[in-house]
Amino acid sequence: MRTDQLTRPNPPREPDPVPAPPPPHPVPEPEPVPPAPQPGDPPAPPIPPPPDPGPSPDPVPPTPV
Repeated sequence: MRTDQLTRPNPPREPDPVPAPPPPHPVPEPEPVPPAPQPGDPPAPPIPPPPDPGPSPDPVPPTPV
């Protein structure tokens, strides 16, 4: 160690630059909530079943060797 380092301390360090904060995420709009059924209201219609997918596609025949 050199003697001048003993008598002169290192200069003060500059603080690290602080990165800018990321932009805020947009808040999605909440989906509207249907009102709760009240006593005396007619019953809600049943949910229809999903459509029939139809017959399954034909299996691929094996390739002759």
